[in-house]
Amino acid sequence: MVAKITFTDNSAEIANDFSILVKKMPQLVQRSLAKVSAFEVASIKNRTQNKGIDAFGKKFAPYSKKNKRARRKQSGVVDLTDTGQMFSALTFKSSRSKGELFFRSKDATDKASYHDLFGAGKNKVKRQFFRISKKEQSQIQKQFNELILKGLGL
Repeated sequence: MVAKITFTDNSAEIANDFSILVKKMPQLVQRSLAKVSAFEVASIKNRTQNKGIDAFGKKFAPYSKKNKRARRKQSGVVDLTDTGQMFSALTFKSSRSKGELFFRSKDATDKASYHDLFGAGKNKVKRQFFRISKKEQSQIQKQFNELILKGLGL
């Protein structure tokens, strides 16, 4: 039995397909980064405001007894929401190479940094909410990969 192998050179076609892919990729990457950034903003809001836990899965330290929020809030859940201005200012932007989460106003940025980095109140209580947990990192990576593959038609 004789085997016959035929090879047709289509390198010009492959090069053309690749150039189309390169042109599509920056927009696809930016769109995918925007979607996963929006996902993370929602995740931060959900775990902080609805569950009252930080990025590491721990419940937030309780409000002080003198805090007006502690006196008004019946459930006792620390959700870092008083007027809602800080979380309404939480947003994102994406470029061709990164997605960035940030607060739109200086006041919201200051409030967030007091809670997350420096400690709020007289006792300097830190509630580290503006972080990305390992679980969220995995979800973001998985979602980003799926969006890229879907965008490429794979």
